Amino acid sequence: MATRALDLLVGKNLRRAPLPPARTLSCQLPQPTNGQGELSERQPLEHATFLIVCLRYIGDVLLSTPLALSIKTHLPHAQVDYLVFKGTEEVLAKNPNVRRIHTLSPGSTGLGMMLQLWRRYDYALGTGWSDRTAAFSIACGRQALGFRTLARRDWWKQLLLRHCRMFDGRRHIVPLMLTQLEPLGIPAIPRVVFDCNAGDLAFARRHLGEQPYVLLHPYSRRSFKYWPASAWAGLAERIRSRTNLRAVFTRSPGQADEEQFRRIEIAAGGTVDSLPQPFTLRQLAAAIQGSRAFVGIDTAATHVAAAVGTPTIALYGPTPASQWGPWPNDWPDASPFAMKGKTQVWGSITVVQQSWPCAPCSRETCFISQRGKIECLENLPPEMVFAAISKALGNDDSKGRP
Repeated sequence: MATRALDLLVGKNLRRAPLPPARTLSCQLPQPTNGQGELSERQPLEHATFLIVCLRYIGDVLLSTPLALSIKTHLPHAQVDYLVFKGTEEVLAKNPNVRRIHTLSPGSTGLGMMLQLWRRYDYALGTGWSDRTAAFSIACGRQALGFRTLARRDWWKQLLLRHCRMFDGRRHIVPLMLTQLEPLGIPAIPRVVFDCNAGDLAFARRHLGEQPYVLLHPYSRRSFKYWPASAWAGLAERIRSRTNLRAVFTRSPGQADEEQFRRIEIAAGGTVDSLPQPFTLRQLAAAIQGSRAFVGIDTAATHVAAAVGTPTIALYGPTPASQWGPWPNDWPDASPFAMKGKTQVWGSITVVQQSWPCAPCSRETCFISQRGKIECLENLPPEMVFAAISKALGNDDSKGRP
């Protein structure tokens, strides 16, 4: 058993596990505490060093920022560092609560990084359920806190993590990650942190001009989250013809995203209004902040829009908004959104999703489709999305039509 645990810590087969089904996550494990909810024999926190381990994607890293905010707000002399995948660090680059960002190449074993950071931190907080996240938390922190699932192969996490919680897929990921602070006695602040500076705002104004606009972001890292090109074209036409606003599409450097943009152009019958080039994440945040509203699918940019406070219309298909929806800052409960799909509004955030019995299903393929499409997104009508935009905008930008 000891050999197996060592293999899990430094072996080449560490990889991100698939999302466990919510139905298997209904129990809580015994917590190694002093009986008052706090870790026993722990280091003094006032000048402690923390490593937040978030080895997933840009949106996941962004949604983990309430951890750093909570720590620095209540322990201003503590130091907070991050370990993330290379390519996701930009979301943390200007975060005032983060001292240093360590990056790991996706696909690498990470053994060199693990040895470099071995026991360097007083506390390491794992934000996810994967083997790799748990292994780095255990290796880098003198005390490690993390998650496990009910899978039998996760036994070693319960053994080696100083504080091990069950990954509960019924809760939104923001308050779930913040539960890692409970045994440390650090009050949680459920606020996602992302900002752009004056230079980014000036850049966006220079490229977008003064005419007000709605920003449309039709791209995602995973194509099963795409809304059809014809639907985007129809939505843009409704915005142009029924409001006083421009409908401006973002651009993305990815080949699949560029192909999606070309399909939208074809569906629109020619060129569409768009950004002149792909923006960096902070430049995109500035463009979002300058817009009257943002419309996007399940992707990092949608979480950025929610974080900067722009009216956000999020189009979700098979993904449960109750777990992965855009986060309304300072929401105090387990999740602002219900599990079943429907149009839901909390503050400046609207999630538009089919109210079908099978939605959301958390699947990347649609079991009811005869054509290999994600039917709940394929059949999401542009008029339904436009209605959500109109409600978010109020009557200020309407041309007087329903």
